[in-house]
Amino acid sequence: MPSLSTIKAFNEAFTFSYIPTAIFVGGTSGVGQAMAELLATYTNGRANIIIIGRNRAAADRIIASFPQPPSLEETNGVVVKHEFIQCDVSLMSNVRTAVEEIKKRHNKINMLVCSTGYLATSQVLTSEGVDESLALRSYARAKFIYELQPLLSNARALGEDARAMMILDAAANNKVNLEDLDVNNFSMLGANAATASYNDVFVKVMGERNPDIAFIHIFPGGTDTPGLHRSWLIGLVATLAKPLLRSPQDSASSMLYSLLHPDYSRGGFWLTKNADKLTLGNNINDEVTKKVWEHIVSRAQLQ
Repeated sequence: MPSLSTIKAFNEAFTFSYIPTAIFVGGTSGVGQAMAELLATYTNGRANIIIIGRNRAAADRIIASFPQPPSLEETNGVVVKHEFIQCDVSLMSNVRTAVEEIKKRHNKINMLVCSTGYLATSQVLTSEGVDESLALRSYARAKFIYELQPLLSNARALGEDARAMMILDAAANNKVNLEDLDVNNFSMLGANAATASYNDVFVKVMGERNPDIAFIHIFPGGTDTPGLHRSWLIGLVATLAKPLLRSPQDSASSMLYSLLHPDYSRGGFWLTKNADKLTLGNNINDEVTKKVWEHIVSRAQLQ
């Protein structure tokens, strides 16, 4: 288990042999924002960074804080940009539009990070008829990664890294209720457990189907992010527990380490908050994998 200081030292010393392209879905706050900021700092702006979210004002402030992209002379004519794509990712139709926009702008992706979502205390259905918390924490993430997989493959074909990451509760070995995959019998804990398991299954299947790409599901640990303050009750608990919570920057360091370290370069991975490897429990068996994958394909409208 590497210490946080070891993780930070590795990140700071890492250098790219190419100009990376990184996408942060949910990058306007919390860990996603902190990861984008760290990457911009460590590369001194020499990275294509795309932030996806709803809050344009927040994205503009974040991008303005980045080191300026290098000039064309410094990159031998390669254009480097820091961009924002506005998208309410709770709707799969919006995700598809964002995916198409990304494909117009870029022909490869080296890092694709999905950190959207929050702890919901009640079920709220989107206009597409699915629970919003499930859409944000599982379906939208799956759709971004699944539909942008060809651009990850393009990066790998160039001899570059290609890694996709979901940030939630990796390899928690929750029992999946196959009779209620939509979590209509809603509870905060039930929805959180379900989406964590769905992400486990997604990483498993995608890693098996695309063995040259890394698919990572990582647990951030207790982290003080804005998502903990959407509900007054959860916000109160988070405030009382603040001394025990990690900062978004410390969590982001571990997440970024997993996107840079050669130990996590190909296949499916489930990681702790300190980037230690986990294994899936017996609850993610063949039947669960098959039915959950079919559920994800349906709800995320995968093509």
